[in-house]
Amino acid sequence: MNTNKLFEQLIAGDHLNDTQMQEIMKSCMSGELSDGQITAFLALMRMKGETVDELTTAAHVMMEYAHCIDLGNDLIDIVGTGGDGKNTFNVSTVCSIVAAAAGAFVAKHGNRSVSGRSGSADVLTQAGIELQLGDGQLKHCMEKLHICFLFAPHFHTAMQHVRVARQQLGIRSFFNLLGPLINPARVRKQVVGVFSSHLLQPVAQVLKRLGSQRALVIHSRDGLDEISISDITDVVELHQGQFKQWSVDPRDYHCHHASLDGIIINSPEQSLRLIEDVLNGQPGPARDIVLLNTAAALFCAGTADDLARGIRLAAEALDTGKAKSLFYQLKELTQTVKKS
Repeated sequence: MNTNKLFEQLIAGDHLNDTQMQEIMKSCMSGELSDGQITAFLALMRMKGETVDELTTAAHVMMEYAHCIDLGNDLIDIVGTGGDGKNTFNVSTVCSIVAAAAGAFVAKHGNRSVSGRSGSADVLTQAGIELQLGDGQLKHCMEKLHICFLFAPHFHTAMQHVRVARQQLGIRSFFNLLGPLINPARVRKQVVGVFSSHLLQPVAQVLKRLGSQRALVIHSRDGLDEISISDITDVVELHQGQFKQWSVDPRDYHCHHASLDGIIINSPEQSLRLIEDVLNGQPGPARDIVLLNTAAALFCAGTADDLARGIRLAAEALDTGKAKSLFYQLKELTQTVKKS
């Protein structure tokens, strides 16, 4: 592969074909390129603007280099790209717990924080949940509790070859976008929050090409990569190969709050305290944003027919103590299997 020629093509604003994208992605994932070359590639792709074809090909290559795990077929993931700059607590993480308590099978794919103050792995570690588990241990968690956490660095070891370049670049690249789309359990149902409204359609199209059966791609008008409690959230739904656009107004579900102040955190410790408040049944903005986003997950999973039903199921999981119990069972089980 002539890297310089490919870079000249990107500088000219020309898109890469599938073969070119495969070749350079494999060179990135295998460690053949230098940090400087990878940094240049990511910067030029960002300047040009990535196409759906390029993103899809990149995701396929990343999955070729991933360690995948079979946890069953009827799985859902709730994940965001991050990068919205809002520093909210770990909404998708607690929603994963509540959704599992309400009947969904959740393979939560996540990592430590890149741009925010608390990533899903950060808050789970703070809670005492073990992340470094083998395939058999993760399967045991799924069988027993209908949920497990897939720590991204364990499954995407080839990403170590681009780590330094991404740090040197210092801005978002397409890797930030693709991380949520390459769940190693190959889930086919996903709620994916994105950091910009212009990504709604492209990400939905990439998910379709990657084989998703059903997906909700979401971005709120106040800038969240979640369903917001303070403004309308735009949704692109993928279902049976077709796309549908709709929106969620928190006022329609009695979950509206004037601001996001009640869900902003500065550390994993603060995030965990909010999660525990929600699991303990405390009313307020944290509970309401969890209800809305869990409802979306239950709808996407097919456990609920609509968001209203999803909210009722999520509220029941919280108010009966099922979600809280599951949270502590997950902590106990992961610690037990880690020692075995």
